[in-house]
Amino acid sequence: MAEADDNQSHPSTLAHGLSNAHYIDPDVHARENEAVLFTSWSSIRFAKDIPNPGDASPVEFLGRPLLLVRGKDDDLHVFENVCRHRGMVLVDKPTTFKGVIRCPYHSWCYGFNAALKTTPHVGGPGIHDHPDMDKENLGLVPVRSQVWMGIIFVNISGDGQAFSDYIAPVEARWSDFMGKPIFHAGEDSSFHLEVNCNWKLAIENYCESYHLPWVHPALNQYSKLEDHYKIIEEAGQFSGQGTRVYAPSLDETGHRFIKFEGLPDKWDTAGEYI
Repeated sequence: MAEADDNQSHPSTLAHGLSNAHYIDPDVHARENEAVLFTSWSSIRFAKDIPNPGDASPVEFLGRPLLLVRGKDDDLHVFENVCRHRGMVLVDKPTTFKGVIRCPYHSWCYGFNAALKTTPHVGGPGIHDHPDMDKENLGLVPVRSQVWMGIIFVNISGDGQAFSDYIAPVEARWSDFMGKPIFHAGEDSSFHLEVNCNWKLAIENYCESYHLPWVHPALNQYSKLEDHYKIIEEAGQFSGQGTRVYAPSLDETGHRFIKFEGLPDKWDTAGEYI
């Protein structure tokens, strides 16, 4: 929703959208992925979806096959979902490994920490090693990752800014919530939605309430267009929207989510999305 511009004599100040190429041109899409998503930090999944040691789940992130693995130390790791031998995709659906991650092609096996463990018959029938193989450098390729507030972030290029610096502006805005525990209520606490569009369209829709009166008239009766406000952080660090009347109930009896102790009163009815 563009702000009204009182200075009509300077066309350069008028609001306008991105060109069509930013939504349909494959070359623009590839350059944007590199500049916006690969070289910075991007969220790809929730840690709750890989809850137990040995749990593994594949994610394709803009054409990159990634593998999320919960280690025996309970830490969550992200690797390239590709065997170091012939490039076979290791895991094609969520699974739980008992001891090792096994490639379905030649049964090369990797530990939950990415180390290459076994290479059956690699030196010939019954010979499971080879003097010219450097196993220490043939483990799964790690992807720089961080878990924050139950969300898994990755930096594909590996050379983005420190995650603590990246997330600092968000933590400053939401300082009231830092250090609070995160709870998940099981399978019905989240949902999966596939959107067949350029990723900017989905994000632009999510970060504005302009469409509520026409697309979500029932929601607009509860959380009206005028109850929302825009969030635009300096230096383009993040943007989004907030509402002043968000007080969800779980059922028709008015049973509500449990509230955190020690939060300012404004959060009793406020919600923000960035």
